Amino acid sequence: MFDITYLGQQCFRFIRRYPRTWTIVGFLLILGIGIRLGQTVQFSKVTDYFRSFVDREQTDVTKSVARGITHRQIQNKGMLTNILSVSPDAVNIRPYRALSAGIGTETLVSLARRHKALAAINGGFFEMAGTFRGESVGALKIDGEWRSEPEQGRAVIGLRTVDGKIEAYIDRIALRQELALPNGKTLLIDGMNRSRGRNELVIYRPHFHVVTLTMPDGVEAVVRKGEVVGIHNGQGSTRIPAEGYVLSASGKRREELLTHISEGDAVQIHETIIPERVGDSELWASFRHIAGGGPLLLQSGIAPSTKAYEREGFDRAFHSFWHPRTAVGKKADGTLLFVTITATEAGVRRGVMLSRLAELFLEWGATDALNLDGGNSAMLVIRDKIVSVKQKKLGRGTARDKPETKKTQIEKGARAARNTKTARGNRRIRPMPRQQGRAISDAILIFSRF
Repeated sequence: MFDITYLGQQCFRFIRRYPRTWTIVGFLLILGIGIRLGQTVQFSKVTDYFRSFVDREQTDVTKSVARGITHRQIQNKGMLTNILSVSPDAVNIRPYRALSAGIGTETLVSLARRHKALAAINGGFFEMAGTFRGESVGALKIDGEWRSEPEQGRAVIGLRTVDGKIEAYIDRIALRQELALPNGKTLLIDGMNRSRGRNELVIYRPHFHVVTLTMPDGVEAVVRKGEVVGIHNGQGSTRIPAEGYVLSASGKRREELLTHISEGDAVQIHETIIPERVGDSELWASFRHIAGGGPLLLQSGIAPSTKAYEREGFDRAFHSFWHPRTAVGKKADGTLLFVTITATEAGVRRGVMLSRLAELFLEWGATDALNLDGGNSAMLVIRDKIVSVKQKKLGRGTARDKPETKKTQIEKGARAARNTKTARGNRRIRPMPRQQGRAISDAILIFSRF
């Protein structure tokens, strides 16, 4: 074992003895880091970030959106807080999937317009890349049918309509799904509508895709109207029947499924929701809509500790840094608060820590609150207009009024040429406008009843 103190002393002696050498090495190192950052980081965003801190504009405006719906927007020191307050008897609320499919992404504006929603806010987390890009990571239940299972016992919001009013509950839940076999035995289902991992049994339903998109290293049983109509071993990417589902297994679960299932068998899926609050299982089974996020911010007026955040799978970099945030809260009278906290200017990444977000919900009168997907996904749309960033107003003397110079025309032509073809030569690139934010996998849409 070497002596770290001795090693440090020798390093300092070397630096003092050869100062010019270390100056050159340090310069080259900084230059190399700068070149590397220049390839991946847009330095204009760095300047925008620091400039936002000196924004002196302060506003606090509350407007009525519709009967029972108000929108409060607070601008302070380059930060923009939007609070959409919704009365439970004035609206219908439900989650929607992007593209009305199990995978893929769509902008929040597109989702809201397509379903003619009065307002919309982005939903839970999702896969960012790969074949399953846009697959929801966390609980998602729409119209009584599960689209994605809860993740790591994370918090969710359940929505149902009782006597003409929206009822919402927030808690941490888990889901147990079992395949009931004719011989009385059951097989545990590991997940749904997602990438199949090693030694897993996954169920794929019609709203996921046309086929299962799996590799040919497992077995897949096709179930139609509760009956096994086909077993495909070592083929993969099986077609999903419109009136049924596909059971897909790999590794040890592959052998287990082959052992216990045969063509012609009558099978059923049993579901049990396990909430953190004991005794609420039947209550949660009554919710037609469930949307996942996490972590839990408030429960009965009490904010959990950061250790509770980490038990839901969120590390310190997530909960104790100033990220843009999206969240939903509930007051004692049932009023729902849909909140985004972002930078005033699009493309600038500023926000709040989760502990501060919980404090804000308490200040706004909430008793329960849930964090949703934030970062570049954080967005609120009202009447097809994005309100989670400030829209720049163009007036006299702006770029729109200025005639294009020859240099500007050349630059536009070069950009158009770059966007026509990529290295593959067959794909157009259409960058999304900064104010549109990131395309998302699911959202919570709000419809006025009046």
